Amino acid sequence: MADRRWLILSLSIVALLCVPLGVWGAPIVITVASEAQVQGPQITLGEVAELQGEPADTVARIRQVILGQAPAAGVERQLSQSSIVTQLKHHGFAIQSVQLQGAPQVRVLRAAQRLDPPSMEAVVRQALSRRLPQTPPRTSIGDIRGLSTVFVPPGPVQYDVTVPRRNALLGPTPFTLAIQVAGKIEKQLHGTAYIAMAQEVVSLVRPVAQDEIITADAVTHTQVQVTRPMRQAVTQPADVIGKRARRPLAGNAPLSTQDVAASPVVHKGDLVRIVLESSSIKVSTAGEVLEAGKVGDTIRVKNTSSNREVRAQVIDKQTVRIPL
Repeated sequence: MADRRWLILSLSIVALLCVPLGVWGAPIVITVASEAQVQGPQITLGEVAELQGEPADTVARIRQVILGQAPAAGVERQLSQSSIVTQLKHHGFAIQSVQLQGAPQVRVLRAAQRLDPPSMEAVVRQALSRRLPQTPPRTSIGDIRGLSTVFVPPGPVQYDVTVPRRNALLGPTPFTLAIQVAGKIEKQLHGTAYIAMAQEVVSLVRPVAQDEIITADAVTHTQVQVTRPMRQAVTQPADVIGKRARRPLAGNAPLSTQDVAASPVVHKGDLVRIVLESSSIKVSTAGEVLEAGKVGDTIRVKNTSSNREVRAQVIDKQTVRIPL
């Protein structure tokens, strides 16, 4: 019986001597870096620290311990040695078997590529240009606002530019720039493009005083860039020549139909021909204008033959008409 106990004791001692020293002797050394860059969405211990020791399979498993979520591209995160210890315990590793050294905390960065506004602006301009009409009146893209520097994970970048439906693509035009890396949307930027249209208008070449008659040498044809159609803009010089200015008008400015008024062609005291006209008869007599009027106005006129006052429509500076 004593011999059997001696045999068991001897075998136990031999088994203990065969265990590698790293298991129950020297700890696995974990040297924490002061700064590390990670590639994926999660931080593993092997990415932020150097590991040495035995057994190799244990070291390999410790390297794969997840310490937390990686920061977004272009953003940093701080990890302390105490948080590393917490995660080792959470994954079932005995703290007595490891030795932490190195930096007290590690600055973790996510691998990223930088995208600057000029490159993104070129993408937006190209995308919007394809949507603009290519027939007159031509449109052009001015300022583009709302773009800023962004950081995204490494990989091939794709862009997608969208604008709200039913947008006229004129004036302040909102857009969304979606940035994809490897088919995944990483960032979305919202901005505004200022789109202008070329419009032919009539402008003054010099200032014009109130009630001054606009002459041919005072106007010119010009092209202006507008962010919305100028509905009341004068487009033909003939529409303003000979008319009076309703108010003082500045030079080098487009003219509006509201800026001018037709000038009276007859004035009080003018002698005119009064025409009475129907489909079957036409009679005329002399008359005197009692109030100023422009073509198309109905004014008071005195029949100089009978001294009766009548109302007649101004046809031109020499003729008024009374419809029968």
